[in-house]
Amino acid sequence: MARVILCTTKMARKPFCFPVTGQNIYSYEELCYYIQQYTALFQEDFVSKELIEWLLEEIEAKELADHLVRLKRENVLSRVYVLAILEAYPYFSAKSIKEIVEKLDGLRLKETWLQGKEYADTLYRAGCPKQARKIYDRLVEELPKTEENEKVRGAVWHGRGSCFAKNMQHKEASECFQKAFELAKEETSRKSYFMSLYLLGKKEVIQEEMETAGLDKKQYDDFIREMEEKEANLEYNQDYQTLQKALRLKEEGYEKQYQKKRKQLLTKWKNDYRDEDR
Repeated sequence: MARVILCTTKMARKPFCFPVTGQNIYSYEELCYYIQQYTALFQEDFVSKELIEWLLEEIEAKELADHLVRLKRENVLSRVYVLAILEAYPYFSAKSIKEIVEKLDGLRLKETWLQGKEYADTLYRAGCPKQARKIYDRLVEELPKTEENEKVRGAVWHGRGSCFAKNMQHKEASECFQKAFELAKEETSRKSYFMSLYLLGKKEVIQEEMETAGLDKKQYDDFIREMEEKEANLEYNQDYQTLQKALRLKEEGYEKQYQKKRKQLLTKWKNDYRDEDR
């Protein structure tokens, strides 16, 4: 039987907006859920004056707000803030709270660049590919280029490619996925590379790459069929039609109109993602 969660504080009339992701929350429960889902974003001090005011004025969590004010004076680690918030009201079990805090502690023990990767991965999951890519961009330069780091470097390049793909920059995405596969030899990166090439209309290149990799024609035919089926399923999707119109504008040289359509579509997807995540 599913556990029923009851709100332990007021629902806010005005949401609190997390500045990093732009996501809004309306309750204490949503604050706890956000921390659980995006733990890596809480590696640094995140308790702002705005958050404390929101807790006090919007959801009337006076005891918690006062506790956080006292902790701010003591200049504590972020884990202490997280623990104070999660233990303030009976939302998560003791076991769940322990897991969240242990995850945060584990991040602190990792190399700086691994902390950065976790942060970027979490930003991407939170629907913020632009912010995530800035970190991936830095990491591809900072990561030690050693043999034992090739898996991690491959994952960073794959994450970078995913950000480009989310922004419909398929050429840049294909280059990143190709680099990711060269480093980590993960099949997901190679498939993402082929998908980017397909979206660029480069079926011949896909066939050549597959032949070079020792893949037979049946695998190529199966991949093309899979992509065509996905396209067919999208034909009547309004977002897909908008995307196709935008791409036609670009092909015809209307760059400004293309950029406008692209931004509108990306904004819609971002808002849809946030609505689903709440």
